[in-house]
Amino acid sequence: MGRDADGVVTVAVGDMAEVQSVTIAALWRQSVDPRVLGSAVTQAANAATMAAFAKQVQRPTEPPPQREAPPPRSDERITPEQALRLMDAVSADLAMYTQRMNEVVDRPLTVESRGGHVRGTIHRGQVLDLQIDPAWTHSARVTEMQQEFLEVLRNLRAQSVPADLAQGPQSPAITELTALVSDPDTLLRRVGLLP
Repeated sequence: MGRDADGVVTVAVGDMAEVQSVTIAALWRQSVDPRVLGSAVTQAANAATMAAFAKQVQRPTEPPPQREAPPPRSDERITPEQALRLMDAVSADLAMYTQRMNEVVDRPLTVESRGGHVRGTIHRGQVLDLQIDPAWTHSARVTEMQQEFLEVLRNLRAQSVPADLAQGPQSPAITELTALVSDPDTLLRRVGLLP
């Protein structure tokens, strides 16, 4: 959980910093100028994210779950040319993955709520700004505001690292190489170093 400096906004996140709720105190207008409510939510969201990351760092590290590699396609010999082609394909796939990751990570992303009252920007995992329609904050119910902030924060997190990139680099060449190196004896046999 994270709170703003005035204790008006609380943002709860899960273990992986996914936003679960935004709570705005019922009498928030007595403590915070409506024009800076977005800043209070930004502070709370970033504090919650940092707390989740701190918990991850303090948690004993478990080895990442092993992806089960499919068995090698055959026992036929791999020629040096085939090995080079596979390595070139893996290198190209990794370069493309890295480029896509850099494009996502290096650009700020802006998202607007469906209601159009809240707009947020995220860059490198940090919420930079949450802008709100000041006229709306004067008349909107707290539950409406909480819902639009929650929607924007969730979309910012989800879109800042797309699911296909979050799973790491994947391609047929990477899968084939992983399968080969997962069984050293078969690999050595296929390259001709074992009978």
